[in-house]
Amino acid sequence: MAFGKKGHSERKIYTAEADPDFGQNQLLSFSVKEAYKTIRTNIVLSLIKDGCKIITFTSPIPSEGKSTTISNVAVSLAKAFYKVLVIDCDLLKPRLHRTFGIKNATGLSNVLGRLSTFDDSVQVLEEFSGLHVLTAGIAVPNPSEMLGSDRMKQMLDILSKKYDYILIDTPPINVLSDGLHMARVSDGVVLVVRQEHSTTDELKRAINSLKFIDAKILGIVYNGAGANGTGKKYSYGKRGSSYSRYGYAAMYGDKERSEENQKGKAFIEVENSPEKSEKSDKNKK
Repeated sequence: MAFGKKGHSERKIYTAEADPDFGQNQLLSFSVKEAYKTIRTNIVLSLIKDGCKIITFTSPIPSEGKSTTISNVAVSLAKAFYKVLVIDCDLLKPRLHRTFGIKNATGLSNVLGRLSTFDDSVQVLEEFSGLHVLTAGIAVPNPSEMLGSDRMKQMLDILSKKYDYILIDTPPINVLSDGLHMARVSDGVVLVVRQEHSTTDELKRAINSLKFIDAKILGIVYNGAGANGTGKKYSYGKRGSSYSRYGYAAMYGDKERSEENQKGKAFIEVENSPEKSEKSDKNKK
């Protein structure tokens, strides 16, 4: 089964030029860069095996900073001269095309649905050290079945011969089971949690779900700590059982999919504090 034409020239996207203040305002701070380098090193040392390493990034619930984390880890790996592919497997609420400021006209769903080849869908970001990105693609009515299909496994088997690392962005596993499909075919899983966002019970539920399918948890990224080093003590908030994950699952991704062709930011934004995220949410409202 072929997922692309041999020797086909890949589409190159240049997003840095879209923002005249890219270099001045949007570059990551030194401390944040070092934090992602640390995550990169831990991932590299956690998976000592020959060939491609497939890693799933997920979170217990939405808005933990998962897509921001996977994007920056992918860039960090690419800058270390690894050949890296990052795939947006959140087919209901795709984010990676907005994070990198690229189009989502064709992507994973197009490839799995035989509407396009991989070579025609993958985007090469030269400004991010040649990082390869496969966005989510067009909306589909059966994302879970598509991700758990044999064709998805076959595609990963073929792509694993081309890349050193394949990073997979998935929906929150306490909301949708899609992330568990990808965890099963991955060499390891990285959980992302945000300070004072997830509860302890929600994190435990996510860990237990991964353990149930014998997934290898590489570690937990603690996101949103105070940037000045004097942040609050490590905690998981006080939202308790008021969170309705089943109600959220019913509308997960509706707004994003209705605006899927809207162009996003042309830089990778790292959210350093929960306060900043809350202000952004209020402004959107």
